[in-house]
Amino acid sequence: MSNTDGSNTKNTSLDPSHPYYVHHSDQPGHLLVPTKLNGTNYQSWSRSMLHALTAKSKVGFIDGSISPPSQVEDPTIYFLWKQCNSMIISWLTHSVEADIAEGIIHAKTSQQVWEDLRDQFSQKNAPAIYQVQRSIATITQGSSTVAAYYTKIKALWAELDTYRTHVACNQEKLHNEEKEEDRLMQFLMGLNDVFKAARSNILMMNPLPNVRQAYSLVIQEEMQRQVSSDTPENFSIAATVQGKSFPSKNSKEKLCDHCHRSGHIIADCRTLKYHCTFCNKRGHTEDRCRLKNGGGAARYTQGIHRGNTPSAHMADASQQGAGNSLINGISPEYLQQLAQAVSALNKNNQSGNNDVHANAAGLDHEEDDWLG
Repeated sequence: MSNTDGSNTKNTSLDPSHPYYVHHSDQPGHLLVPTKLNGTNYQSWSRSMLHALTAKSKVGFIDGSISPPSQVEDPTIYFLWKQCNSMIISWLTHSVEADIAEGIIHAKTSQQVWEDLRDQFSQKNAPAIYQVQRSIATITQGSSTVAAYYTKIKALWAELDTYRTHVACNQEKLHNEEKEEDRLMQFLMGLNDVFKAARSNILMMNPLPNVRQAYSLVIQEEMQRQVSSDTPENFSIAATVQGKSFPSKNSKEKLCDHCHRSGHIIADCRTLKYHCTFCNKRGHTEDRCRLKNGGGAARYTQGIHRGNTPSAHMADASQQGAGNSLINGISPEYLQQLAQAVSALNKNNQSGNNDVHANAAGLDHEEDDWLG
C-alpha cells in the first residue's frame, strides 16, 4: 500500500489510481449502470457493474483481492477501507430493484453483496437463451437498411454472450473462430435477396471474412445500389415524345422573319421567291400547283387533320396512360403537363399554320421543298 501511515493520512493525499481513493464527485446515491438488476438481466448487469467498478479501481473490493485491514493494528487504513466498502455497498444497493435491495442492505462487506447476487441470479436462464436464439434464427433485414439490420442482430449476439461461460484459454482461439463463422452465416442469411450476388461473393472468399468485414462489403453494395437507382426528376421532351424534338429558346436554328417558320431565312423563303400564275398564290410555281395538276386541297387538308403532330402524340400517350399508374417510368400527370406545354408551343406558331392553310390549295403537305 502507499504512504497511508499515521493519523494525519487523508484520502485526498492518495494517488487517484489507489483503490482507497474516493473522488470528491463520488456519492453513495450514484447509479453506476444504466439498467437496474431485476432478476432476469444479471449477466448484462454484472458486466456493466464490473466495468464501472474497474473504472473507479474498486473491483478488488468485490472479488476479494483487497482484504479488510486490521482495525487495531492500522486504524487509519481500516478507516479508508471501510469508507470505500460502504460506498460500494451503497452503489450496489442503488443499482438493483427495490425488492432485491432489501436483501443486501444488511451485508457487512461489498464482497458479500456481490457473491450473494451472483449465487442468486447467475444461474442459466434457459427460457431467455431460447428466446434470444430464436430471435437470431428468424431475424431478417426486411424493410430495414443494412445498418439497422446489422445493429439489431449484433445486439442479439451481445445478449447471448451474457449467458455464455468463458472457455479455457487454450481453446479460446478456436472457439472465437467458430463463433465468428456462425455469426457471418446468420448475418448473410437474414439479408434481402437483392444482395444475393454480394452474399455469393462473400461465401466464395477464402479465407472467409469476419462478420464486420462482410458488413462493410454489403453496406458498400447498398450505397452503390442507391446511387444507381437515382434518376432525374424530369425527363427531356426528346425522350418522352419518341424522338420528337422542338427548338429551345436558346436554339440558333434559322427563323424566317416573313413567314415566321424555322428552317430557313427570309432570303430563302419560298413564299417570297415563288408565285403561281395559275392559282395566284405564293410558295410554289404553276408546274407544281396541285390545283392545276390534280388532287386539289383534299389531300393536304386530310394530312393536316391526321393528328401527326407532337401534341397529338402527347395527348394519345396521356390518354393511354390514364388507366396506368406509370408508363415507362413516366406518370400520367407528367405526360399531361408535357402535352399542355407542347400545345402552348403549337399556339405560338399559329401564324405559320395559317399560312399553311392559306396555301393548301396549291401545296402538298408532304412535299419536302415547301419548308425551304
